[in-house]
Amino acid sequence: MYGYVVPYKAQLKMQDYVLYRAFYCGLCKATGKVYGQLPRFTTNYDMTFLSVLLHDCLTQDVTFKEERCVCNPFKKKLCVMRNPLLDRLAAVNIVLSYYKAVDAVIDKEGIGARAVRRALKRPFKRAMAVCPQAAEIVSRGYETLRKLERENAVGIDRVAHPFAQMMKELGALLLGETADENKLALCYNVGKFVYIADALDDAAEDYRKKRYNPFVAEYGYAGTRAQFIEAHREELAFVLHATINRAIESFNRCAFTQSYDLMRNVVYNGLREKAKELLTSEKKLPPPKV
Repeated sequence: MYGYVVPYKAQLKMQDYVLYRAFYCGLCKATGKVYGQLPRFTTNYDMTFLSVLLHDCLTQDVTFKEERCVCNPFKKKLCVMRNPLLDRLAAVNIVLSYYKAVDAVIDKEGIGARAVRRALKRPFKRAMAVCPQAAEIVSRGYETLRKLERENAVGIDRVAHPFAQMMKELGALLLGETADENKLALCYNVGKFVYIADALDDAAEDYRKKRYNPFVAEYGYAGTRAQFIEAHREELAFVLHATINRAIESFNRCAFTQSYDLMRNVVYNGLREKAKELLTSEKKLPPPKV
């Protein structure tokens, strides 16, 4: 899960591309400073979008600096420097990543899942000390999800709700007194999109490995991924685009300043492009690159 909330590069202005990359690198650097180098691999584009959103909503002072990266030590990149909000976001990301690994182990995804869980165990304890409420929210959300999975629950909206609600509650936690109905609705619907996109992307693999998947529970599974999507294209497109449209409605009711164009690109164009990729790809989408 994670990596479905990205800008649409074909319509992304250069300054917004640089801004987005700076927030991504900032989250990665903050994670490395606090939790060590290995946990930096948990940095993802969905949390980058949340970082851009929350820094704008909270009018958090942002300092940029050109720094080198271990992945490309010969070229400096613009990077958002550490601040209290970025540290809390890094903690939330570690918590989310740890529980994702725990869930993967429960789903018997193999030795890789167990290795990730083991690698994140100590960083998770540090993250809990920084933001204990986040661990409570995520633990409760995954517990509800697992209960629905054990029941082989039917109903995409019903099954997506716990993850979407989890992202809404995390948004409320990080926004504090500045939280309002529209900002939280945006967090909810973007979170719901992530869950739905991930579930659709994993449907063939989950069916093959006899793991729960809400789309398989709803429609069954037969043939190839392309055949499954074609057989249920109208329903799949509806649930994806209805969620995107609700995210856009929430976005339109929010007031943004420095990052408006970037976030509009993600919500209006990035989510739609990702939905198009999901509905046309004959195999699981590769990790995104921005």
